[in-house]
Amino acid sequence: MAYRYARAVDRRDWALAATLFTDDAVLKGARYELVGRDRILQGLRTVERYRATFHAVHNQTLELAGDEASGETYCVANHLLEREGRPLKLDWGIRYQDRYRRGADGAWRIARRELIVDWEQESSLSG
Repeated sequence: MAYRYARAVDRRDWALAATLFTDDAVLKGARYELVGRDRILQGLRTVERYRATFHAVHNQTLELAGDEASGETYCVANHLLEREGRPLKLDWGIRYQDRYRRGADGAWRIARRELIVDWEQESSLSG
């Protein structure tokens, strides 16, 4: 699931992203809370302000309990942007706190995702 989420966001594949969330999913960050798949997809599109992103998924834990699961995923998210004509790279050290639910079709989807940014670093790029 974490890899498909990274792929969807990095490739701006909103059709894939739509398959990853339950209808009533919640996506929460430090300054926002989006409720429902449609609002989440709308919120994810804000990533388009970056020239490119690259989410590198790392450690992942998962605990199953029937048709529900919870887990934590570590990720370093790289964002390429320009500010005042200068190319920059913004990196975030992220922990996703997730709850998943298996639907009647047997597919697992994200029911709740909380994005916790543990650190960030901005640097100049040459070229």
